[in-house]
Amino acid sequence: MSEQPKRYPIDQSPLYSLCGKGKFETVIGVSWEAVPELCSSSNYRVWTNEKGREIQAPFKGLAATHRRIGLLLSRIDVPGYVYSQKGRSYVDNARQHLGHHPVIKTDIQGFYPSISRAKVYGLFRRDFRCAADVAGRLADICCYQRLHLPTGSSLSGLVAFLAARHLFDDIARLARGFDCTFTVYVDDITLSGPNATKQLLAEVRTLIKKHGLRSKRGKSKSFSPSSPKSVTGVILVGEDVRLPNSRHQKIWETQQALLTATGEERFRLERQLKGREQEANQVLRSPRNISD
Repeated sequence: MSEQPKRYPIDQSPLYSLCGKGKFETVIGVSWEAVPELCSSSNYRVWTNEKGREIQAPFKGLAATHRRIGLLLSRIDVPGYVYSQKGRSYVDNARQHLGHHPVIKTDIQGFYPSISRAKVYGLFRRDFRCAADVAGRLADICCYQRLHLPTGSSLSGLVAFLAARHLFDDIARLARGFDCTFTVYVDDITLSGPNATKQLLAEVRTLIKKHGLRSKRGKSKSFSPSSPKSVTGVILVGEDVRLPNSRHQKIWETQQALLTATGEERFRLERQLKGREQEANQVLRSPRNISD
């Protein structure tokens, strides 16, 4: 197994205090004059997924540049409450809230589209202390048509967190004041502990609004200590981690379809079943879910 790259504070990043066209080209690997063409709509694939969401995915040279910037951002230290980072998973996020106590959760509506070019520019200008023209170029590269973070880029999660870091840090301070465990997985916000009340959930949602973002009312929920709790796609029951019924149903449906499938369809279903079973094993192998 290869050694994980060492992480460092933001002021040790090659992006920090970046100024000058020459240094920009050395760090980003793109010529200054090529940026406008690189960011054109022809370097994005755009489609609507099965949930009706528009996906904007960079390709060609823009995808490579996103990967380059993403690599640099991934080496920056982030707080322990962040579970959408390399080496952690949505299951690890849910496990932090095991126990016989209340849980509250919410998420940010349209997280990536809510991170505008102005917010990304502010991130590089204020937090990274880049020169104004460099911050502008970086914001253009990171954003879809100079509007907002693209919904289909691996870079978007890193930039979105850093751009909204002040919000998440405010929630972390609020959680500590109420002696609650707080985690974030992309845009999913979860708090647990004896004081994780509906009133605290309302305060969290107020903070989100204060920072210019919106939370989803339908996904803002509170769970009593004794009830099953749905957290980032898994079910918590006391000290146990369980699969949602919908995941069991999908595995069963795939198994049934395989009984009559042939040729390429059978091959596709076998791969699908393997992936779903591996995902189920990841959930059910929780160390705190194994009986003595």
